[in-house]
Amino acid sequence: MTTSRIPDLRIPPAMTKLAAWIRPTTDDARELPLTHRLAIAYLMLPVVIWLVGWFEWWVGIPAAILLTAAFWHVVSGTWRKKLPAAAAAVIATAACWVMVTAAGGVFDTQNGDWAHHRTTHLDLGRYPWPTFLPSPLAEFTSDEDYSPPLLRYYLGYYIAPALAAQWLGLGAMNWAVPLWTWIGVALILLMFTRERRGWGIALATVFFILFSGMDILRVLVWEGWGWIDLDIKRGGLPGLSVGSDHIEWDWLWGKTQYPSNMTSLMWAPQHFIPAGLYVLLMQQLRRHRRFLAVSGVLAAAGLFWSAFVPIGLLPLIAALLWGNGIRPFLRWPNLLLAAPLAALITLYLTSGSTDFPSGWIWEGNDWASMIRWVPSFYLSEFLLLVILLLIVRPELRREPFFIASAATLILLPLYHFGIANDLTTRASLPSLILLCWYCAETIIEHLRTRTYLQWRYSIAIACMAAILTIGSVTAFIELARAQRNDGWRFLHEKANNTAMLDLSEEWLAVKTAYDIPASLRLLLGDVAPQPRYERWDLIIQSNFDIYLVENRLMYVKEPCTRADTEPRFFLHVIPVDQADLPGDRREHGFDNLDFGFGDRFLSDGLCFLPKDLPYYEVARIVTGQFTSDGRIWSGEATFNDE
Repeated sequence: MTTSRIPDLRIPPAMTKLAAWIRPTTDDARELPLTHRLAIAYLMLPVVIWLVGWFEWWVGIPAAILLTAAFWHVVSGTWRKKLPAAAAAVIATAACWVMVTAAGGVFDTQNGDWAHHRTTHLDLGRYPWPTFLPSPLAEFTSDEDYSPPLLRYYLGYYIAPALAAQWLGLGAMNWAVPLWTWIGVALILLMFTRERRGWGIALATVFFILFSGMDILRVLVWEGWGWIDLDIKRGGLPGLSVGSDHIEWDWLWGKTQYPSNMTSLMWAPQHFIPAGLYVLLMQQLRRHRRFLAVSGVLAAAGLFWSAFVPIGLLPLIAALLWGNGIRPFLRWPNLLLAAPLAALITLYLTSGSTDFPSGWIWEGNDWASMIRWVPSFYLSEFLLLVILLLIVRPELRREPFFIASAATLILLPLYHFGIANDLTTRASLPSLILLCWYCAETIIEHLRTRTYLQWRYSIAIACMAAILTIGSVTAFIELARAQRNDGWRFLHEKANNTAMLDLSEEWLAVKTAYDIPASLRLLLGDVAPQPRYERWDLIIQSNFDIYLVENRLMYVKEPCTRADTEPRFFLHVIPVDQADLPGDRREHGFDNLDFGFGDRFLSDGLCFLPKDLPYYEVARIVTGQFTSDGRIWSGEATFNDE
């Protein structure tokens, strides 16, 4: 008699692992902490404003409603009735930190980047939405269909204060910009300190504000003690810039830096604030079902805040997927809204985009220099901290977020992209902030439990504290450097009454777009008649016609070819009072300004280039174009007969 065999239905090991990865690994469906709910609302509010204010109603309003519905369950919950004293102290500290930066305007008033930030705020606040900038070309072009350039930038940091200016007038910027910045910084500090108690809150706050790599050691090793003189431009050896520039810069690698938190907030809050909020949300809510259900949409919205920070978040997102499996992310907000929102923001940011410098670290650098500089950069910026953390906390070797952040910091400098290598400088912020979190958590916890008394930990903890103390010098030098950098003063003052088109050609290439795809034009709202510049007065008629209004020159040519824009321009400015000249120019009797054209100003056979005259009273100018063989053409104009 035979018996039938029951087939073996055991699941293969590979399928078991796949099933374990797909199924959810968290059952945490409680409401999110209040601070985290406010942070998510802070990140999403600019996107909702942009959708409603810039796009046709049939696009913007439904999209805003869907986003609100997707996040309502996430941001809703109970409100704390009483503000704890510790939280109030952290919020007050955030206000003080913001006020010493250019956002608050009390201390740092000579910050060059803030000329661009203020111009973006003002243009968004005074011109209709969607913002097409007033164009001087409209007076010269024969093309009746000529369209002014679209303001094209990641506007997450700018659009909420601009909305206040649209409603209440430009004067609202005086309080809206500091307030908006303060809210973002306060939320970062509240999340950074939320797991601490008592003196740990104060210590964690100090850790975060002063966190930096040991930039000063690299300066001392390669430049000597010249860093004390903050007026010098740069030392004699290649590689480091000190004095009037940030000491974080490593010039050998195509202008590479891992910025301190102080430097990032003072110069690039549009990158620093979202980096801090995103990385702390991911780190602290990594197992929370409500957060994971909208994390894809939130990540897509990050593109509206910064084009580079989301790149730095990608390894951390991969770690989030690795630790949770895919199923917690398979919710309707992520499935229906993440991809369309990311596509819309990408379409907007890439419209009319131009080529930016890029390349690998070994391109243009000799291997001897790289061998000399690579160890100094890695060891002084982050690698020693990573090694010490692994000694004190061996479990971090299996921590996906820690591994992802360390790998990101190792790989980012190998490729540079952007005018000032923005990829490395900004994409590194999430990993740097996470490294700061691990350092603060480790030291505070070991001080609290007194495990540092064990000899195997005491040396590592002491070394880590010493590294962070040395790194804090960068924050104090940044404050001193900002006050000594007098060259930015006029640029800062000019930004209060200027438009985007007055900025440098590099900034225009980033922040404006002429060639807008038809698909984006279809989605953008009706464009109200844009204001135009006042009529320009023709003062020189030559290869380029040169016009003047107030204190600004406009170089115009039609028809114009690429060959017309390649030679450099010179501008000799003879002042009424020779004492107004910079000291090194007084013996020559005139100011000498050289500048160039960019593809940004070449449009349908018509090219133009704005150039501001110096602030002092001008008697005469001589200007033209030149090559290595001499002048191609020149012309002059007189403003004062004395």
